[in-house]
Amino acid sequence: MQFERIGYVAGVLMMVTAFFTVAPMTVDIVSGNKDWQSFAHALGIIGILAGLLILVTRDHWKKDTLTLREAFITTSFSWLVVPLAGCLPFYFMADRLPFVDAWFEAVSGMTTTGATVLTNLDHEPPGILLWRSLLQWIGGVGIILMAMLILPFLRVGGMQIFRTESSDRSEKVLTREAELIPRIAITFVVLTLVCMMAYFSAGMTMFDALNHALTTISTGGFSTHDSSLGHYEQPAVHWVATIFMFAGSLPIILYIKSWQHRGLDIFRDVQVRGFIKISLFAVLVVTAYLVATGTYGLTDAIRISAVNVMSIVSTTGYALGDFTAWGHGASGIFLVLMFLGGCTGSTAGAIKTYRLQAMALITQRYIDQLFSPNRVINLRYGNRQLDQEIILSILAFLTAFAGSVILVTVTLTLFNLDPLTAFSAAVTSLTNVGPGLGSTIGPAGNFASLPEGAKLVLIFAMILGRLEFFALLVLFSPRFWR
Repeated sequence: MQFERIGYVAGVLMMVTAFFTVAPMTVDIVSGNKDWQSFAHALGIIGILAGLLILVTRDHWKKDTLTLREAFITTSFSWLVVPLAGCLPFYFMADRLPFVDAWFEAVSGMTTTGATVLTNLDHEPPGILLWRSLLQWIGGVGIILMAMLILPFLRVGGMQIFRTESSDRSEKVLTREAELIPRIAITFVVLTLVCMMAYFSAGMTMFDALNHALTTISTGGFSTHDSSLGHYEQPAVHWVATIFMFAGSLPIILYIKSWQHRGLDIFRDVQVRGFIKISLFAVLVVTAYLVATGTYGLTDAIRISAVNVMSIVSTTGYALGDFTAWGHGASGIFLVLMFLGGCTGSTAGAIKTYRLQAMALITQRYIDQLFSPNRVINLRYGNRQLDQEIILSILAFLTAFAGSVILVTVTLTLFNLDPLTAFSAAVTSLTNVGPGLGSTIGPAGNFASLPEGAKLVLIFAMILGRLEFFALLVLFSPRFWR
């Protein structure tokens, strides 16, 4: 195992992060805000460290030579190091955040979780607001690349079902699939620009439209206002957010295929159809609840439920009002929705639709074999065979997910968090949703008041959930290092 190659990749990613600090620094300079200096300091530190790391390790880099072991380490190491670089502007800004808070904000951004420790967003400098949005957008691109190019080779959580036919079956990870990277980047940029123009046309300022487009397509959920989407009274803004949160939850490779074939490949996909059915059913249930309880009239109930349901199911985390104030029934519904997630190959987190569909198939087969034990039932997901390796991988993922929720919840209660806050914080961090339940971390609150130790636990939980658990947990196995 050559750690120099791992260091080279980390250095390149840090250099990319340094490059993106130029935009918010420029915004602060133009607006006359002195916080441009925080980005200048961060740019210098990150640029120097990244440059040195690249120079030291570049002679050891050879294209297409990352082995599976190196891919595990590189993936986890990058998601630990890059947010550390991204937290520096928060640490150096005029009203500087404590280091743990700055790291929490950066990790939440890059994992597209959307949990925040910042308050009074309406009066924050524009550069900091833009930096938060850029972190989520950068993280969103990284999540898609990881889900499409890395995790299928690492056989994490059943992701191997999404290997393309051109995949190299050897121990080498970076193969011809890397040719997709430019197409993915272009598609992501186009979706973001279209979303920005839609927000602007719906009534947002251009600055708000840019920020919300960056965090909508990445299903991140950071807003430029404390009240999130509740700041905007225009229903058009809410519908734009709903449409593009849905768009951000779909596999980006299907956009590429649809544009290449000039067809509707994206809606023929079994996972997309499942996600649409789940989302529509959830919207209908919440709408019926809001109308039945007299909380809203039918028109407002449809709009508000659509925004909030899509926000949670897509793991974006925007808020339009406080759904915890609608009664215990609404809180229970949204707690369940936190576990679901969008499609793989998108920026959405949580369990994801294909695993739910696969588990339904596995459960149905088990029921059928109870009364017909000699019957042979082959499981197919779309046009792919669900072999034993994929089934065991999905079951292992769900076991790790459940175990992590329990462990993180119990750990958070040791920091004197009440059980509801601890449980919802664990779930929302591991699923990368953003808001939790309760008055402290619910849609109307934030994570600023949590103890420092609890924030460190949640930092680990956000990264663990973003890496689909095993890409990080495997590093804790002594056998991995032998």
